[in-house]
Amino acid sequence: MLKTIIIGLVITVVTIVAFSVIQKSSANNSSSGILNGETTQEVVEDGDVKVNISGEINHPGDYSIAPTETLGTLIAMAGGVTSKADSKAYNSSIYIGSYVSFYIPPVSEVPDICVEETIEKVNINLADETELKEVGFNTSQASNLVAYRQQNGDFQVLEDILNVKGIGEATFNKVKNKICLF
Repeated sequence: MLKTIIIGLVITVVTIVAFSVIQKSSANNSSSGILNGETTQEVVEDGDVKVNISGEINHPGDYSIAPTETLGTLIAMAGGVTSKADSKAYNSSIYIGSYVSFYIPPVSEVPDICVEETIEKVNINLADETELKEVGFNTSQASNLVAYRQQNGDFQVLEDILNVKGIGEATFNKVKNKICLF
């Protein structure tokens, strides 16, 4: 009888721990797709993953696509880019891989006046710390970007800056229209 009670308690404790870990993991995964600096994907069916595309895209949203497909295929699925899309800010030949989202920024913006202005952009693969600070990164972030780039090579998509220490969603949203890859 005592053996049965002990086994029951062990099973209960293990179950509670397992559910708390699953719940914590679910909460982290459901937000932006970034978990401790790494992307996490939702597998939809037949190995396809759910990927979001936004910005200067004709039909932004979530799409089911194979990780072996390219951003160009995803763009085509989303009806192509708009005429305002900045072709220097995305690489259509990049594989979807483990990415969960892609943002296609505009090349220009319409300010308070009626004249459209080209956005001054900084190439995150070439810019020094001073140039990075000019578009909205703080000193520490700019330094971390340069160090990350030197250790890991060029950024492949704009969202890669989210892997840099000190850069989160808020910073990405602040600078995403002011940076490019090429």
